[in-house]
Amino acid sequence: MSIEELIKEGGIHPFKATQEEINRAIEIAQRDLALAENILGESLDWTYSVAYNAVLQACRAYMFHLGYRPASAEAHKNTFEFMRFAVDEPFKNSVSYFDRVRRKRHRTIYDEVGLVSEKEARELLKRAREFLYLRRG
Repeated sequence: MSIEELIKEGGIHPFKATQEEINRAIEIAQRDLALAENILGESLDWTYSVAYNAVLQACRAYMFHLGYRPASAEAHKNTFEFMRFAVDEPFKNSVSYFDRVRRKRHRTIYDEVGLVSEKEARELLKRAREFLYLRRG
């Protein structure tokens, strides 16, 4: 699959974002990462979900910057599929990791309570922080 195929299949669309839209997605990512760090001791499931959303918003900002946006249907899945093609090699492993987080987060939100361990929540926070601030950790 490629970016062109994602467009052809309707998973993503060309999009001319304003700088304000890009900045807003970045601000949401930063807000959510800070919140996830603050609630770590209160709820592992929500820490995981909010940290995941921080990464998702950072990816959306990057998509906007490159001139794309995800389609409404399967937006999370298509965002990470896009990122597989859009990022340089050092970040491809992180994108694969975050896509696995996406699937577990879905189960946590909709299917099962207490699915996330403290180790998993802390690992996601660490990797989300590195990803948002573009450190190759």
